[in-house]
Amino acid sequence: MKKILLVATVYRIGERIYPIIPELSKEYHIDVLKTAQMSNKNSWYGDNDYRILFDKLYNQYVDNIFTDSMPDIKSYDLIIFDDCRPRNGLMEISAEARTAGVPTIANYEGNGYFDMDNVERDIKHWDYLSLFGTKDFDLHSKHPFGDSKKFLKGGIPANDKLKDYNLSEDNILVIVNFLGNRPHPFEIQVDEEFIILSGIKRLQEAYDKNIVFKLKSRKDQPDIDLDINYINKIASGLKYDIVIDCEDDNRLICNSFVVISSPSTLALKTIQKGIPTICIKGSGLEGCFYDYKGLVDLDTRSIYDELERQYNEGRDEEFIKNTIEGGIDYKSTEQYIKNIKGII
Repeated sequence: MKKILLVATVYRIGERIYPIIPELSKEYHIDVLKTAQMSNKNSWYGDNDYRILFDKLYNQYVDNIFTDSMPDIKSYDLIIFDDCRPRNGLMEISAEARTAGVPTIANYEGNGYFDMDNVERDIKHWDYLSLFGTKDFDLHSKHPFGDSKKFLKGGIPANDKLKDYNLSEDNILVIVNFLGNRPHPFEIQVDEEFIILSGIKRLQEAYDKNIVFKLKSRKDQPDIDLDINYINKIASGLKYDIVIDCEDDNRLICNSFVVISSPSTLALKTIQKGIPTICIKGSGLEGCFYDYKGLVDLDTRSIYDELERQYNEGRDEEFIKNTIEGGIDYKSTEQYIKNIKGII
């Protein structure tokens, strides 16, 4: 059996591809190198240590896990990076792999900048780059330095498990990019004005649904109590819960009645599942949501009109088809494994 090394750096990025590990282990020897956030050398800055969750989910499928030492790069037939940004030592590993003749696959970081300037960054360090789907594949292939043979449409394997979950419609889910208690580069944040203009209070009153605020744990704001206290301040009078490092994002998603979100990779799950989903303009990078009909201004009327449209028209299959390879029928993992077999 051939050998594959998966380099795990940041769980929130890598969780999109980690579910390929059990399938890969059926045909390949799998080793994992944990570095950056995933290294045991670092303290966890959220409320649920995803490194423990990773071990629980995947250790049984892995031959070796390296945390404090570098494996012999030339002993592998393929190296998979969970990110595409040249950071956390990935460039150095890629350079060593190139010298040893070992191919590398980097993975698109998520819903990021959707322009040519960042395409060059995405393609120059890796032999192959796995992208979400047709939209970002076409963009990358148009770059003057682009070679379509370097680009793979791998979808989002973690989203395949959505097919196994029933919808419960218990909550109004608010997926937060930035709160109003810190500086950030965007026009819109979740603050007192957001609570009013998003209409979530009226939705709660009309449908008697709990509100769940999904926050990100961030290295540059490790004190999660600051964020929790801020939500408690601006959400006074609402019935709500706060979730930060969630053990099962798919369950969180499928418990949702409607979703109000920044343009976020996590929101792609809710769209795939056919849950009415609003993405607020100006609250994050539009990225692959540039043609999503549910990308609207922070305006109560616009939000309610779009929710009604989605409720009546159902799942946006055209958007899913163009954005996520295998997203329509939850077969991204199958496509991703096919891409790997084509390389090694």
